[in-house]
Amino acid sequence: MQIEAGNGVDQPLVNESYFHDGARWERDIYRRLEISRNVWRVVAVAALICLAIGLLTLLSLVPLKSTEVVTLLVDKATGFVEVAKPLEEGGPISQREAVTQANIVRYIRARETYDPPALRDNFELASLLSAGQASKDLQEAFSPNNLHNPVKLYGINGRIRVIVHSVNFLSQGWMENPKSPATAAVRFTSVRTSDRERMEEHWAANVRFRYTAEPMKNEWRWDNPLGFQVIEYRKDQETVAPIVGAAPVEAPTVAPPTGAPAP
Repeated sequence: MQIEAGNGVDQPLVNESYFHDGARWERDIYRRLEISRNVWRVVAVAALICLAIGLLTLLSLVPLKSTEVVTLLVDKATGFVEVAKPLEEGGPISQREAVTQANIVRYIRARETYDPPALRDNFELASLLSAGQASKDLQEAFSPNNLHNPVKLYGINGRIRVIVHSVNFLSQGWMENPKSPATAAVRFTSVRTSDRERMEEHWAANVRFRYTAEPMKNEWRWDNPLGFQVIEYRKDQETVAPIVGAAPVEAPTVAPPTGAPAP
C-alpha cells in the first residue's frame, strides 16, 4: 500500500525493514526451537544407553548369586575340616599348586614312613628332596650314634605307615616366584604297628620349601624334575595315644647313601 507524498512521489505505507525484521525474528525463534529439540533428543538417547548398560551389568551379576556346592571332609579323630577342591585350569587349584602339594606329600611319606625293606629307598628320596637344616636333621635322625634312630627303636618287625590329610599353604607369593621360600602346614597320621602293638599318632607339620634351578645329575633330576627342596621341617604331635608296651628291637643301622646331593 502506498501513499502520495506532497512532492508527488508515492511512498510505501509500511517501511520494508519491518518485514525483514519480522522474518529474521521468526527464523531465530524456529532455530532456537530446533536446537532445543535436538538437545533433548541427545539427552534421551544418552539416557537410554545408560539404562541399557545398567541392565546388562545387572544381568552379568546374576550368575554370582548362584549356589556353589562344595565337598567337606571331616577327620574323625581330630575334627579337622578340609574342603575338597577340584583341579581345573585356572580354577580353585592351579597345576603348580597341585604339583607342589604332591611333592610335599611325597617328602613326608618318604621321611616319616618306616618300612625296613624300603628304608634305603625312602631315605635316599627324602635326602634328595632335603636341603639346609632339613637335610642336617634327617642325617642326624638316622645317624648310628642317635639313640632315637628309627631302626634302633622299631627294628625289623616294626612298621610306620603315613596318611596325609591336608596340605595348606601359609603364603601365596611363591606362586609368582617359585624360587622364593614358602611354608606349608601339613596334617598327617602315623600308624605304627609291630608284633605286639598298634598305635596312631596325629601330627601337624610345618614344611618350608623352595624350588631351585641348580644343576644336578640326570639320576636325581628324574626323581626331582622341578628341583623341589625342603629347607626346614618341624612336626608337633596333636594327639597322643597310649602305647602298648613293646621293647625296642636292635637292628643294623642304615648309613647315609653315597652320592646324595649336598644340602
